[in-house]
Amino acid sequence: MSTIETAILVVQGLLGLIMVASGGVKFIRTDFHTTQFEQFGYPQWFLVVAGGVEVLGGLGLLAGLVFTPILGVLGGFLIAVTMIGAILTHLIRVDDPLSASTPAAVFLVAGLIVTISRLLSFQL
Repeated sequence: MSTIETAILVVQGLLGLIMVASGGVKFIRTDFHTTQFEQFGYPQWFLVVAGGVEVLGGLGLLAGLVFTPILGVLGGFLIAVTMIGAILTHLIRVDDPLSASTPAAVFLVAGLIVTISRLLSFQL
C-alpha cells in the first residue's frame, strides 16, 4: 500500500469519527446547535435530520474501512453534499463571514478526496 493510499484511509477514518461526533451532538440537540439553527432560520426538527445525516455519513466512512469500500464512497458523498449545504447556509442564508465556512469547506474537500479516490480504486 502506498503512502497516498494510507493517507486517504487515515483521512477517511478521521472524517468518519469527526462526523459521527459532530452529528451526534446535533442529534441530541445541544444548546449551542439549537441556538445556531434558530439563527439560520431552520426548524428544530431539521437539526435532528442534519445530525442524523452526518452520523450516517460518518458511519458509512468507518464501515467502508472494515467491510466494503462502497460504503466509504457513499459516506464520503453524503458528507460532501451535506457540507455544501452547510457552506451555502453560512454564506447565503445568514451572510456569515467566509471564515465561518472554513470547517465545512475542509470537510467537503476531505469527503470529495475519499469519495473520488475510493471510486477510482475499484477494479473495472
